[in-house]
Amino acid sequence: MLTAGLLIAGLSGVGATAAAAADVPPTMPPQLQRDENVVTSDPIPTVQIDNGYVWAQTTIGTTVYAVGKFDNAREPKAASGTALTARSNVLAYDIVSGALSSFAPTVNGVIKAVAASPDGSRIYIGGSFNKVNGKDRWNFAALDAKTGELVPQFAPSIGGSGVYAITTDGSNIYLGGLFTQANGVARKNLAAFDQKNGALLSWAPQADRQVDALVMDPAGTNVIVGGRFSAVNGSSLRGSAAVDKSTGAADTAWGISKVVKNSGSSSNSGIFALATDANTVYGTGWSWAGGGNLEGTFAAEAGTGAVRWIADCHGDHYGVYSTGKVVYTTSHMHSCNTMGLQPQKNPAVYQYAEAYTADARGTLSANTYSGYANWAGTPAPSPYQWAPDFAVGTTSGLGQAGLSITGAGDMISIGGEFRSVNNGQFEGIVRFSTNPPGGAKDGPRLSDAAWKPTAGTSPVPGSARVSIPTNWDRDDLTLTYELRRDGATEPVATATADGTWWKQTTVTLDDPTATPGATQSYTVVAKDRDGNIATSASVNAKATAGTASAYSKKILADKPSLYYPMGNVSKDWAGSNNPVSGTGASASSSGIENSGTGSTTFNGTTNGRVSSDAKAPVSSEFSAEIWFQTTTKTGGMLIGSGAAKTGSSASVDRQLYMANSGTLTFGVFAGQARSTIAGTKALNDGVWHHAVASQGAAGMKLYVDGELVASDAAVTTAKTDPAYLRIGGDALTGWPSAPSSNYFKGSLDEAAVYPLALNADQVRSHFQLGKGLKAPTAAFTAQATDLTVAVDGSGSTADGAASISGYAWDFGDGSSATGATATHDYAAAGTYTVRLTVTDSSGLSASSEKQVAVTAPVVADVVVASDRFDRAVESGWGTAEVGGVWTPMQGKSTALSVADGAGVIDLVAGQTREMLLDDASVRDAATTMSYTLSGGPESGTVYVGAGSRRNADAGYRALAWHRADGATWVVIQRNGTAIASAAVPGLTWSAGTVFHLSTETTGSSSTTIRAKVWADGQPEPATWQVSASDATAALQSEGSPSVFSYRAGTATGTNVVRVNEVKTTRIGG
Repeated sequence: MLTAGLLIAGLSGVGATAAAAADVPPTMPPQLQRDENVVTSDPIPTVQIDNGYVWAQTTIGTTVYAVGKFDNAREPKAASGTALTARSNVLAYDIVSGALSSFAPTVNGVIKAVAASPDGSRIYIGGSFNKVNGKDRWNFAALDAKTGELVPQFAPSIGGSGVYAITTDGSNIYLGGLFTQANGVARKNLAAFDQKNGALLSWAPQADRQVDALVMDPAGTNVIVGGRFSAVNGSSLRGSAAVDKSTGAADTAWGISKVVKNSGSSSNSGIFALATDANTVYGTGWSWAGGGNLEGTFAAEAGTGAVRWIADCHGDHYGVYSTGKVVYTTSHMHSCNTMGLQPQKNPAVYQYAEAYTADARGTLSANTYSGYANWAGTPAPSPYQWAPDFAVGTTSGLGQAGLSITGAGDMISIGGEFRSVNNGQFEGIVRFSTNPPGGAKDGPRLSDAAWKPTAGTSPVPGSARVSIPTNWDRDDLTLTYELRRDGATEPVATATADGTWWKQTTVTLDDPTATPGATQSYTVVAKDRDGNIATSASVNAKATAGTASAYSKKILADKPSLYYPMGNVSKDWAGSNNPVSGTGASASSSGIENSGTGSTTFNGTTNGRVSSDAKAPVSSEFSAEIWFQTTTKTGGMLIGSGAAKTGSSASVDRQLYMANSGTLTFGVFAGQARSTIAGTKALNDGVWHHAVASQGAAGMKLYVDGELVASDAAVTTAKTDPAYLRIGGDALTGWPSAPSSNYFKGSLDEAAVYPLALNADQVRSHFQLGKGLKAPTAAFTAQATDLTVAVDGSGSTADGAASISGYAWDFGDGSSATGATATHDYAAAGTYTVRLTVTDSSGLSASSEKQVAVTAPVVADVVVASDRFDRAVESGWGTAEVGGVWTPMQGKSTALSVADGAGVIDLVAGQTREMLLDDASVRDAATTMSYTLSGGPESGTVYVGAGSRRNADAGYRALAWHRADGATWVVIQRNGTAIASAAVPGLTWSAGTVFHLSTETTGSSSTTIRAKVWADGQPEPATWQVSASDATAALQSEGSPSVFSYRAGTATGTNVVRVNEVKTTRIGG
C-alpha cells in the first residue's frame, strides 16, 4: 500500500511484538553482498506462458508444476504469439533445462492452488472450474504427476467460488478457499479429504472469510492457515491461524497470529502466501486502507508460531520460498527504510523481488511513514542485494509481477503476470540460479556518459586524484573500482565500496605513479564479484607536484580508509574526510623518519585533539595505527572513535589509550560490555613508538614497535555505527586502567585507519620503514615430488652488515620446520601455501610465501567389470569377461541374448530391462559403454544407460534419453527419479547409429554423478554434459554396475538395443 501525502507519523507500536532475541544486535540488520547461497539476477531462458498469468507453483524433483490462467505455453525467449504449445491453465517444465514437459491436462477454469503428494505421485489442483480432462471435477482434482490423467476413484467436489489453497500430510488433503460445501456437506472455507478415496473428513474448522494459503506446520501437529479472515472457529485470528490437523481446533496461543493482524471489514488485508522449511513458517502480508499491520514478510517458529523475524518492507507481498538459508519473496516493495533499504520516492519506485537471510541479523528501526505499523525493535533478517527488474502485467487484474515462487537444487522459479525480466523475453515464468549457465553476466548498471568522474587535486605529492559516484549492480552490493589510464588494461589504483541505486557515495582514487605536474586522461572501471565491468566516461586529471615519502607510499598501498600524515598536512590522503584540529594541536617540523610531513604536538587539554570532519563508516574488521612520543605521567587517548566531533563523546569505541604508567590498552564495546587487552611495557620514555590496534576474525590484537604484545581471539565484534575518528583525546570514563587525563600530552604522527585487520608482516613493515630500518629479503625455492616438497631458503639476504640468523617454515597444513633447507611430506594432495620467515642479526624479519601443489602418486585404475560379448547365449547374457554372471534385475531372460558380438535386449513398449553384475562391487567408478538401436524416433522414446552403486531397487543411473522428437538428452536418476537432465545440442538419433556413453560416480558423504553421450564419428565431449550431487545415506557405499534400458508405453513395435561393449573401472585403484 502507498498512502497519499507521506507524513512523519507518531511512533505507535503494534502491540504484542516479540522482543529482540538476546543474540540479535539491537541495530538495523546490515544489507549483505550476495553469497554462494543466493541466486544471481540473471534470468535463465524458461518456457513462457502466452497472454495469461501463473498464480501458484509446486515442485516434484526437478519438475515444476505451474497453474493459473493461460491457454498456451511458449518456447523460451520466443516473442508473444509465436512458438506456441497448447496448455490449459496448467503446465509442467523441467527446472534444470527450462523445457516444457508433456504433462498436459485440460482444465476449463482458473487454477489458483497446486500441491504435490509427499510421495511425488500426484498433483492436486484447486480453483474455479468444473471440468478436468473432459470429466466433472468441481473446483478440486487429483492428477497423475507423470501423465496428467485424473486419479481414478477420486472425485471430491467443492461448492462455492473456488479452492485457493491446498496442503497435504500424505494421508489427508486440506483445502482452503471461498466455499460453502464439500461433497455436498456444509463447510466454511476449510475442508479435508482422505487421499485414498476422496472421502470427506470430519475436519471442519470455520474461517469467516476467504482462505488463500495453507501449509503443514513442520512441527507436525497443525495446519497453518492464511487469508483474509478475521476469525477462525469464532476466535479472533486476523489473517493467520494454526489449526489442529486432526480435530480442527484453532490454536489461539500460536504466536504470529497475536502479532501480525491482517484483516478488515471489507476484506482489504490478508496473508497472501505461506511456505516452510525445516523449522520455520514464512508468510507474506498485504494491506490496503489500513486493514492490516503488515506489508511484508514474517518468519514464525514451527510449533509455537513465535516471531523469528519481521521484514516490514512497505508494499504488498505475494510469493515466498525458503531454501533453508535464503528466503525469497515477490512484492511491489516501494520503501523499506526500517531495514536501511530504499526510501519512499515520488513518484514511487518499485522492487518486485527480494532475498533475505533465513535467520535474524538485527532489529527494525522506527517507521516514519503514516498509515503503517511501527515494528521498531522487532528482530529482522538481513536483506541481500538482489533486485532483478520485472515489467508488471495486467492479466490477473492485480497489475503485479511475481505471484509465486518455488525451487529445486540451486534454482528458483518465479511465476506471475510479468511481461519481461531485465528487459528480456520472459513472460509469466522465469528461473534464477546460484550458478547460471554461462556464468553470472548481470553487471554494474552505469557506464559511459551516465557515469562521469571528476578530477580533483590530490593532497598526496606526486599523485593525480579522480572521484566518482558509486555504481550499483542488481546482484552485488560491493563493487571494486579501478582507476585506469586511458588505453591501459591494468589499474593504477583500486578501491572497494558498497553502492545501491538509492544510496550513492563517492569513491576517490589516486594514481601514485603519475608524473608530478603532468595531466593524464583516466577512466574508472566498476567490477562485480563475477568479473562483469562497466567503464565510465573519461576525465583529465593533473598530478600534484612533489614526491611522497617511502613510508606514505607504503601506507597508501595497504589501502587505509582514513590517513592523516599529521604535521603540516591538513588533508585526508586516503579520501576526502579531512582532519579538524583543536587549538591545542600544533604542527611540528620533527617526526618519525621517512615521513617528511612532521608530526603534531598535543598539549593535553580538551583543545588538544584532531578529529575527522565527518562521521566515517565503521567496518566490523579494522585497524587503527599511530606513532607517538611522550614523557607524560597522566596518560591519555591516542586514537579511537566517538559519537562527537569535539568535546567528550557520549559513546566511544575502538579506543587505544595510555595509562598513567605509560602502558597501552586497546578496548572495544563487544555487545554491551567493554573488552580490553593491554601491553605491559611503559612507553612514556620520550622515544618514538609505533602502535597498531586491530580486530577481525582472529579477534583483538595490539602491536607495539612491530611485535604483537597482547591479543584476545574471542572478541571479534565491536560497534559498527558511523563515528568520528578522534586523535589525542576523548572520553575514557569507565574504561579499565583509565588515565587521570583523557587527553594526551606529547607528539603523534602518521595516523591511519583501515577497513581490515593488518597482518603481522604489514605491521612490521610499517614499523621498520618508520624507523628507517631495512628488513631482510625472504626468498626460497620449492620442489614438489608426489606428496613431498623440498624447500631451500638460502637465497634470502640481509641488508648491509647484517646476516640471516634464522629461518622459520610454515607448510600450510599446521606443520613447521627451521633451517635454511627442509623437506615435508603432506598427508593429502592439494595446493598449500608455504611461508618462509627469515630473521636477521639486527632482529628484523621478513616473510615470503608460495603456492605449492602436491599430488598423490598415480595409482592405476582397476577394471572391476568388462564385457565385449564375444560369445553366444540364447537366454540371458551369460558370464561377463570380468565381473561375473549378468543377472536380470528387471525383465525376463528370454528377452535377452548374446550374439554377433553384442548383448541384445528386445524392448517392447512400456518395458524395463536392467542387467546387473552381482559379483562386481565398487563405490567410486567410471563406466563406458557403446550401443545401437534398431529403430529410430518414429518407434518411440527409449532410455539406455549404465547404473552404479546398484543394491536391490536402489542406486544411481546415467541414461541417454532418445526422445520421440529425435533429440537426445542425458539424464541422471536416483532410485529411478531424475535429479538432473540436459539436452545434448545437435545430437539426433536414428536406427543403427552407434552411441557412446561415459559416466563417473564419486564421493562418500556427498556423491557426484556425471555423464556424457556422443555418436560414433564425433569427438568425445571435453566436458561432462550433466552433473548432479546427492547425499542419500544408503547410496554412499559400494554397489554393483548395471546396464539399463526402458521403452515408453506409447511406443510402437519392438526396438532392439545392442550393447557392443561395457567397462567399469574403480577410480583411484
